[in-house]
Amino acid sequence: MSVSALKLRINTPTGEPLPGRGFYQLEEESLYVQIGQFSRKHRFFSYLESEQVRLDLDKEGRLLFIEVSCPRLHWKVDDRVKPPTRTVPADIRWLDFRKCMDNPELLTDRHHTLLLLRFLHQFPVRNYHLAKSVIVDVTNEDLLAAIWVSDIVNDMAGQKIAEFRKKSRFSQEA
Repeated sequence: MSVSALKLRINTPTGEPLPGRGFYQLEEESLYVQIGQFSRKHRFFSYLESEQVRLDLDKEGRLLFIEVSCPRLHWKVDDRVKPPTRTVPADIRWLDFRKCMDNPELLTDRHHTLLLLRFLHQFPVRNYHLAKSVIVDVTNEDLLAAIWVSDIVNDMAGQKIAEFRKKSRFSQEA
């Protein structure tokens, strides 16, 4: 079953944003975005997916991981694309799951350190920090308009994402 707009439930304010970062896997030509700690407590339960993007969710509907399988040489370069500067941290839950979705538009800067995944062409009215380096744009109807991933780093053989997971696991346990 395909869904054209993704409904969200948003609770604010929350504490500090979760750890989060994008890692471009050079050998696979895919972007992996880790959101929150990587642990046994945060387990994959469901997904939303298109041909190019997969959103992995836990059983409470929290976004855990984003995979963009479209190589970055196919992302549209637009240096006018800038992430929102006024955001608040939020607890965001995806209400749709185990469904197919339309491919989002993929926009990046010339250095490929920023990615905008545009799901709707509606003007977003609110912007929330889902995690450090991950922002969610939302419409007036609490529909997902876009996801921003900033500070993307190149990674080879998953070394940097493994280091990030290890560091975030220990910082969450402290």
